Amino acid sequence: MKIRLFFKQLASYSTIGFVSLVIDASVYIILSDIFIVSKSLSKIISFIIASVNSFLGNKIFTFRLKSFNYKEPIKFILLYSVSLIANSLTHDYFLKIFDGFLPFVISTIVSVTINFTGQKLWVFKNINN
Repeated sequence: MKIRLFFKQLASYSTIGFVSLVIDASVYIILSDIFIVSKSLSKIISFIIASVNSFLGNKIFTFRLKSFNYKEPIKFILLYSVSLIANSLTHDYFLKIFDGFLPFVISTIVSVTINFTGQKLWVFKNINN
């Protein structure tokens, strides 16, 4: 039963993650390519905007928490602060090695791993998780 719940949550997380990724990538491209904001700053801004979508979507749909707990946004911000640092450092490191969109993809994979684990085991942890 727990394995079934895990995969159900992972599927929901992946769907919300895909939407967040589209938001992240769109904002990144708009800022860096259209408004000529630096790629590093564009990545930080796009990450933050996508993170708000992720918080709301995962709280409501993935982990099905209807009540408000003031600790959740605080934990989420702490988790995503760590994830943002890892994301930004990974992005900037691989930007020196690869051209194109690959640094974005690699840094996103790092963030997804940190975020799902942290949300499931810490931010939205309840008896149903």
